[in-house]
Amino acid sequence: MPGFNRRHFNRYLTNASLTSLLGTGMLANAAPRNSSNASLMRLIVPFAPGGGGDVLGRLFADKLSVELDRNIIVENKPGGSTTIGTDFVAKSKPDGNTILLTIPLLIQTYYLFKKLPYDPFTDLVPVVDLVKSPLWVAVSTQRTAATSIPELIKDIKANPNKHMYGSIGNGSTSHLLGNHLNKSAQLDMVHVPYKGSSQVTLALMAGEITSTILDLVTLSPMLSTGKIRLVGVTGNERTPLTPDVPTLKEQGFSGFELPTWAGFFAPKGTPADIIRKLHDASIKIMNMPDVQPRFKELGYVAGGLSTADFQKQLVLEKSRWESLIKDSGIEV
Repeated sequence: MPGFNRRHFNRYLTNASLTSLLGTGMLANAAPRNSSNASLMRLIVPFAPGGGGDVLGRLFADKLSVELDRNIIVENKPGGSTTIGTDFVAKSKPDGNTILLTIPLLIQTYYLFKKLPYDPFTDLVPVVDLVKSPLWVAVSTQRTAATSIPELIKDIKANPNKHMYGSIGNGSTSHLLGNHLNKSAQLDMVHVPYKGSSQVTLALMAGEITSTILDLVTLSPMLSTGKIRLVGVTGNERTPLTPDVPTLKEQGFSGFELPTWAGFFAPKGTPADIIRKLHDASIKIMNMPDVQPRFKELGYVAGGLSTADFQKQLVLEKSRWESLIKDSGIEV
């Protein structure tokens, strides 16, 4: 199995399962407040421009500038599989003026790098999960007639050495979950890493690969062609985005329950009252009538866990990602 390639993994950052959680511009200023008491806050997004992280960042920055009466700058600090921007926040003064918007790579990189300049579990404080989204198992209709996970597995086993699954790079979530399906169902699908989600989708449509696990934002435009089909979704329950698609758990396969999310984090030592204000303001924004439709367009569901429950979720995910990464055979 190919070793972990940092160049591929950096590509993943701009095309990952949360493709729309990446940036579209290097700097984005929220509308300045007129109050003379308004102070500057930096919202760090540790991704390269080219996706929707800035959309999400600006969305919250604009709303937070009103709720908190502050001037907010959304700033991209890409590189190092999110470690550059994350390190910047981890080493920032814990005064509420610098916060981080990130995704599960915060945890994954802990096991993908031999050494990090920070500890994501002790040097950062989780504030709130902003959005979450499952991932979908999609198949090429040219490769298989399967309409469910059991049917897909039956087809693969009946035709050994003929099936492949695509991912957006070694070490990506699509790779880790695809590998887990391969092992848990005792399949022989070959992993084929691509440089981005668009390449994976094109390969799936062309019948070059049998399956992939990606986000709905990437897959949905291709569903109308009839060349790809959704046969499963991750998570504990079906999503209202695709109510007819059963979960992998529902179809008899565990280990696919972890959601993809984006959340706010602050430097260790940030006062509890600042964390609480940011959490409560974010919850209010998630439930605004003009924000909910935007989430749906992007294929997201609003988050909203308490800070304590978000922390508990991260602890659970820590052991799960450790297991998936070790099982994948990726070299650190």
